[in-house]
Amino acid sequence: MKKKLRIGILGCANIAEKYAIGAFKSLPAVELVAIASREKGKAEAWAARHELEAESYDSLIARDDIDVIYSPLPVGLQEEWAVRAAAAGKHMICEKSITYSLDSAKGMVDAFKQNGLALYENFAPEFQPQHGKVLSLIKEGAIGTPHVWSGQYGFPPFPKGDIRYSSELKGGSLNDCGCYTVFMARKILQAEPVAVTCTLSNDGAEVDIKGSALLEFPHAGALMAFGFDHLYQNTYSVWGSKGMVRTDRAFAIPPTFVSTVELITNDGSHESRETFAIPAANRFALSFGFFCKAVAANDTDAIQDMYEALMRQAAVMEAMRVSAREGRRVVL
Repeated sequence: MKKKLRIGILGCANIAEKYAIGAFKSLPAVELVAIASREKGKAEAWAARHELEAESYDSLIARDDIDVIYSPLPVGLQEEWAVRAAAAGKHMICEKSITYSLDSAKGMVDAFKQNGLALYENFAPEFQPQHGKVLSLIKEGAIGTPHVWSGQYGFPPFPKGDIRYSSELKGGSLNDCGCYTVFMARKILQAEPVAVTCTLSNDGAEVDIKGSALLEFPHAGALMAFGFDHLYQNTYSVWGSKGMVRTDRAFAIPPTFVSTVELITNDGSHESRETFAIPAANRFALSFGFFCKAVAANDTDAIQDMYEALMRQAAVMEAMRVSAREGRRVVL
């Protein structure tokens, strides 16, 4: 019988309780063992609630019976603890954004490469089936040549003191929600941008609370907006020469939610709309399952792809920061 991968969670974050714990427990080849907090009482309370073992950050990483660390820590803490995990021989899943700069991402990848370990940036929406439907419609020619990807992801203001507003923890709308629009534009257009123009606004806050960007691809463009001061939006569309395809929910989708993809065509005199129901899916379980399968099989090609994927994302995010800071178009 194959040994199960043993998982420890580094931090009592909302996303861990809402999605990650249940997702890990649903995977037959995985055993979720422990959860850590800097506060002993909090770790013990969460551990009791979810039938896990309580640890501190240091003691979790030091355990020799843990194979994988899952980190939902704030962006500004990921690098420190990832490097420590790599030194301790642990594979790691980090929630997006995995870090706050291209140099930081390079350092993290190097630490895991040197130790022959997997490092994965968890963009769980990649595994939602509606994106496969969008890609198949584009491939079939249903919208003709895709010209413009357009996406919006944003929320009403969070409570005062939320970690997303902390500059020390590298919060901000680009790192928190803008990253999803960047990731999905690249996935759907099946290419990397050649230039970016980005604006970020703080409106008196420590961090950017809203932003927008144009990503130029070799044969298309992507327009995106994101922020913490908005009507809730969670969607994208692709506008082509013959039609448009769009999602109702794109980035954050509950495991039981049945989403839709709409195809719109118009020849100038008649408009046609077709709606496709997309089965519900647990994006976290699918993403974690992908990672754990690669680690269990020691699939070095898949692990190398993980390094390269997070570096490509980090390169675009860095270009966006430079563009916003310097007020110019940045060529990649």
